[in-house]
Amino acid sequence: MKLRHLRNFGLGILSFLMISSQAYAAADREVRLNELEHQMKQVGTETPIGTYGANTATARPEVDGRGWFISFDLLYWKARVGGTEYAYTDQDRIASLPIKGRKKSMEFDWDWGIRAAIGYNFDYDGWDFRACYTWWETGGSDSVRAGLNSSVIPLRGSSTLTTVPAANQTVGEFIFATSAKSMYDLDYQSVDVELGRDYYVSSTISFRPFWGLKTAWIDQEQRTYYTGGNPTVNQGINLLGLQGNTVHVKEDCDFWGLGPRTGIDSRWYMGNKLSLFGNVSGALLLGHFDVDHKEGYSAVGDARVRLHANRHAFAPMVNFELGMRYDTYLHHDRHHLGIGIGFEAEYWWRQNQMLKIDDFIELKYERYSEDIAFYGLTADVRWDF
Repeated sequence: MKLRHLRNFGLGILSFLMISSQAYAAADREVRLNELEHQMKQVGTETPIGTYGANTATARPEVDGRGWFISFDLLYWKARVGGTEYAYTDQDRIASLPIKGRKKSMEFDWDWGIRAAIGYNFDYDGWDFRACYTWWETGGSDSVRAGLNSSVIPLRGSSTLTTVPAANQTVGEFIFATSAKSMYDLDYQSVDVELGRDYYVSSTISFRPFWGLKTAWIDQEQRTYYTGGNPTVNQGINLLGLQGNTVHVKEDCDFWGLGPRTGIDSRWYMGNKLSLFGNVSGALLLGHFDVDHKEGYSAVGDARVRLHANRHAFAPMVNFELGMRYDTYLHHDRHHLGIGIGFEAEYWWRQNQMLKIDDFIELKYERYSEDIAFYGLTADVRWDF
């Protein structure tokens, strides 16, 4: 009897243990399934069209703050502008054939500029917004003087400017001088607004595609002066030397445009808070070119030309930057500080819309439609708070 009770008690204990183990296993499976579901939500996402795919981790600086960030860039750039040729030299006193010389064009200085930006990191899917203002201006000058038995041939302005009759003045076509000087001023400003998302595509590489709008102002002015040379008659044709008089040419091309902008920023992390970056963007602006062309001859008040050649046109541009960054967190991850330095270049197509002259037979004007470029070093500081 006791043996039977003992056997029943043992069977009960065994049944309880089996039921408990099954319940524990079921609870453990439930916990594991919940953890797995949570992990899948972290690495995956449901798209707006109902499909399911991988979720990319945000790569932007995450601080225990308000989500704002500001940045300040210091620019040290140089310009290249097409269509700035103003003269060439010839080893002949009256510029007759054969011609042998060298072209003279503008050389620009290295100049400083600034760029300031403010942005906000949204909670929604890691998006961020950024607004940026850039200012940079530069200038340059160049001059040439004819040597013994040589001359300076002007490439800007009309040779017929000096054919206006005037008292006590020699009349003839102006085709050579003994000295020339040209000065160029360029002012560049832009405002960019963009919406982007910075995310990892691997453990050491992140991309930030973005799109937005760009507006820009590019003002160009070139002033050229020719002087010197004695009047000469060559095969019965009066070739006017300016002597102490001056022919001056002033040209302006002021641009404003607005259009869409898109691009992608990339980071390649090397450890020790260091990374390499490579950024590229492009924009297509529809803008207005305000073009003025003025010429004058100091000896004759009526010898002047004033033309306006305004137009609307598309202006494409591209920008790229390569460099290195250092990032760190401060005050228990309440702030982020980033410092970067790199090489940056910006290229604009058909920005120089000044007028050039062809008066071989009659006075004709056409546009240069030349490109401009800015390039140099850019150093930036970013603070997230």
